[in-house]
Amino acid sequence: MTHHPSPSVRPRAQRGVALVVTLILLAVISLLSLTAMRSTTLDTRIAINYQHRQYAFQAAENGLTKLTVDDPGNVRVPGSLKAPPVVNKNYYQGKDVTGTLDQSADLTMDLIEIVPAGHYKFSGFGLNVVTYIYQADSVGRVDGTGTQAHHRMEVALIRD
Repeated sequence: MTHHPSPSVRPRAQRGVALVVTLILLAVISLLSLTAMRSTTLDTRIAINYQHRQYAFQAAENGLTKLTVDDPGNVRVPGSLKAPPVVNKNYYQGKDVTGTLDQSADLTMDLIEIVPAGHYKFSGFGLNVVTYIYQADSVGRVDGTGTQAHHRMEVALIRD
């Protein structure tokens, strides 16, 4: 004769298994949620760092643009080929611009060549002025973040 468990015993055994399965599923869902949160946080940090790098790039570019567009007579430069490079601190400042972080750039000027009068020609005519060739280094920063970008160009300043 086979003994069958009474109907009242079966539901208790099933309830215990359901609890264990539910706890395992809860643990798995919690781990997946935690992993998704960490991934989202990392993606956000990457996006913010990229944005800061772009702002630093713009600040460095603005420093060089200011040199070439504004009156270059307001920039401090070395007086001779043997003189050390001259740093113009906070040469460019982008403060209080809506939608961006504050930016600034230092501009370092290094005299690399003095070209005699008549050497360069513009529209077929020689200039009777001495031309000073500088290496301009602009280091842009996003204030308060530690992000920097460096750009370099050669610029010719004509002196009488």
